[in-house]
Amino acid sequence: MARRKLTAEAAKNESLLPSGERARERGVEERHLVAYASKEPSAFAEMLGGLIEANVRAHPDKRKDFDALIARVGIWVTDIDEGVTLVFDAGRLTVYNGLEPRRTITIRAEAETVMSLSNLKIGILGLPVYYDEVGRGVASKLVLGRLKIDGLLPNIATLNRVTRIFSVH
Repeated sequence: MARRKLTAEAAKNESLLPSGERARERGVEERHLVAYASKEPSAFAEMLGGLIEANVRAHPDKRKDFDALIARVGIWVTDIDEGVTLVFDAGRLTVYNGLEPRRTITIRAEAETVMSLSNLKIGILGLPVYYDEVGRGVASKLVLGRLKIDGLLPNIATLNRVTRIFSVH
């Protein structure tokens, strides 16, 4: 197979393509990071899977966390009575509709609160920032019981890793 030599212009144009298209242009098949257990994943499942995949592909530091994480994370949105289970398996994520058994942690909150988790900033030592407006809002909901995290104390490192992957910042 002959390799093509990239000119400066061609390299510039290729770098403007999304990563999947760049891989296809070079004849390399990019593997999927996220799979859906159901033939018809819920809109919520697709949204979370898409958010996580985009974050991991865009940020090498998130990719390191993603590749190391082995956990079953349930997220139940109380105001729409819908949930998902995210099964992280060292570089792969399978998204299930509903809550599957044997979860490591389970997050229960209203949709607005769940989405604010993706807006938490990550600070020093890779820990979520709770002193800005978004962080204070999340922390106060946790204290007031409007955000519940089952399995929090024995799995704080897992929760921090999931938060880093989930955060768009």
